[in-house]
Amino acid sequence: MNEAQALFHEGVMVLRERKDVAEGRRLLIEALRADPNNDMAWVWLARTTRQPEKRLECLDRALRLNPTNQHAIDMKAAIQPIPATTGADNQTTHHQPTASGKTLAHKLTAAEERQIAVLLKKADHYVDTGDTESAIEQWVSVLHIQVDHEEAMRQAVSQLARLKYLDDARELVWRALDAGTTHPSIYLTAIDIARRDGTPGEVDDLRERLAQLPDIDEQTIVNIANQFMAEDQVMRAQEMLEAALDNHPNSQLILTKIGDIYRDLDDEHTASRYYDQAARIGAGTKAGREADKKLAEFAPLLTDRERGSLVLAWREAAGFGLIFLFLAWQDAGLDLLRLGPGRWAGVLMGLFGGYLLVTATSSPQQQPLARWLGGHVPDHTAPARERTTNRVIEDITEIPIIPRAARFILGAVGAVLLGLAVWLVFGMAIQLLLNPITPTSIPTFNDPLFYGF
Repeated sequence: MNEAQALFHEGVMVLRERKDVAEGRRLLIEALRADPNNDMAWVWLARTTRQPEKRLECLDRALRLNPTNQHAIDMKAAIQPIPATTGADNQTTHHQPTASGKTLAHKLTAAEERQIAVLLKKADHYVDTGDTESAIEQWVSVLHIQVDHEEAMRQAVSQLARLKYLDDARELVWRALDAGTTHPSIYLTAIDIARRDGTPGEVDDLRERLAQLPDIDEQTIVNIANQFMAEDQVMRAQEMLEAALDNHPNSQLILTKIGDIYRDLDDEHTASRYYDQAARIGAGTKAGREADKKLAEFAPLLTDRERGSLVLAWREAAGFGLIFLFLAWQDAGLDLLRLGPGRWAGVLMGLFGGYLLVTATSSPQQQPLARWLGGHVPDHTAPARERTTNRVIEDITEIPIIPRAARFILGAVGAVLLGLAVWLVFGMAIQLLLNPITPTSIPTFNDPLFYGF
């Protein structure tokens, strides 16, 4: 074995066993200087560069020396267009990889899909035979067609990183980002690369871009916010979460997390608004229950949720109903079975009259009743605060309130109904009060009947 062959075999062993690209490239160049007619040395040299032009130059030299070199033919075919016949007109077409390529958001042509299938099949074959370099060539060629092809990107980046081609892995990922990919896994890979490169500013920018993707899940967004907060970038986390609400307006998880940030900043008023918004979406979910629990930790706060609740208004009115039921029970001799239709009508009238009175006084913003009665949203003022602690106890309202005239009428009707209800449920007691009956005999201390004998 002469010196040129020894250098060639040593260079191949360095690339295969040690994965040292720089040393392998140096040995191959020395071998070619000693013997420039070694076609396989040119093929292996092509594998030490990721620049298509230089790779093609090496492969062309190999094919000029040996036109039947199958390794050189396959590698060149992976770089250059592959002919494909369309089923419609039997015309032979070619796909020419562009500088940017397509993303997953763009539909591939039938020829492009066939070409990708061929390249992936070749890559699998090379993986099975242990030829990682050739497999990478196929995956990279797929990414020239579709810059964010999930399988090709995952395989190419992982193998390039294993072989220490870190700059080449970065180039593939950033090429997809520049093309406008919306695939979350590519952004996560880019974040890992930027963190490895020690560029925290780039890491932060990528996190924010990831959080703005339309298909990103809300848990990932919250995780990104947690990372910002762990790095003392609370305001950046807050801004990122609030911007994410554009794509996830009903995310209880994001709303609760924003509430947590404001709570930690001692802004309980704003925190309670976000907790309230999350809880109103639905308390049946884990995030909804958590938001409701955190909302309860604050001082009692009157929000539009309470102001606009029909249920709460009827709950207040139920107190009137219970009072009238108690009066009717007393009037019937403490016997519910003797209430009769009149007293029961009085109980119902007291309940409805109490509701009208509550609506006119403490709950004039019930929805949709206030809107039906022509209500308008009051002018915004500062939220009501507790005098001693200055804590917000009443939030600014954004729902309409029943007009004053309508409230006066509702209150008057309610008062009249309550008066009629008193007459109905306490009728016998009132009659006895108005027309007392003098007893015919009053027992004395000397009368045995006084003692029950």
